Amino acid sequence: MPVFCRLAAALAIVLMTVSTATAQFPPDMGWHYSQFTDAQNQGRMTSMATLGVPETDYVLGHARCFAGSTAGLPMLEIAADTGGAAEGTPIGIEFQADAGPMFYQGTAKAAQSEEDYTGVRVELDMNDPLWQVLMRMNRITYRVNGNAVEIPLRGSRQALSALLADCQVFHGNFNPNGGGQTVQPTQPAAQPFDPRWATCDQLSGQVSQNSEVPVNMTFVNQSDGFRAVYWIGFDGQPKQYATLNPGEEFAISTFMTHPWMFTDGPGNCIEMFMPQPGISVFNITAPGRDFGPE
Repeated sequence: MPVFCRLAAALAIVLMTVSTATAQFPPDMGWHYSQFTDAQNQGRMTSMATLGVPETDYVLGHARCFAGSTAGLPMLEIAADTGGAAEGTPIGIEFQADAGPMFYQGTAKAAQSEEDYTGVRVELDMNDPLWQVLMRMNRITYRVNGNAVEIPLRGSRQALSALLADCQVFHGNFNPNGGGQTVQPTQPAAQPFDPRWATCDQLSGQVSQNSEVPVNMTFVNQSDGFRAVYWIGFDGQPKQYATLNPGEEFAISTFMTHPWMFTDGPGNCIEMFMPQPGISVFNITAPGRDFGPE
């Protein structure tokens, strides 16, 4: 059986699930960030966070935004059994978040080929709380036409935070549904932007919550300079655990809900990381920033 047929068959089984039991996804199924110029959209710079297996056609959804005056809101597209609804048909989707159900009105996505999937598209404000839910939880269940599907959120924090940082840049730091409020840039205007810096904003205020799910982590400094490694405690205070020159690494036992911060020499946050299921190595790669006179 061709690969795409096997993947389509597997996807069909997932979409026929009518309970919230965990679907059996491949171990490398997760969220992955990419940025490219889209030839099918007039060559516009496009950023995407994709839920799938790398280097295969096994994709269950994605979120994306692109540069340009007609960019609009970021779009989330997720696989679902839409009952054969035509492309663009209004359809609802409900997410079972940790804080309660979240309902959205979207439109149907029709399959364009045998290996493609049907699903639901939803345009989301950059400040919509669903983004934080998708980055915070380990997996999430959603329901369309009474059918429930549970998907993994492995890698979603890094992929979606990078995506949303790009979306702010693409939209000129203006949120279409933000009541006319501009979003303050996270770096000096004259400095090139790197979306990995956005993790310092996305995870600011996060504290260690519990010590229930252990994970062994190795932090590898692949950046352009010195990095100090800090654990964010239960009281929100950072505690230094290591100092790394380029090429050096540090291994430690930590937990899924414990955030880590990486700073430059003067102590400015350059990048942050929240441990994720299935990730045992985190490469510190965000470049240094110009914070002005120290």
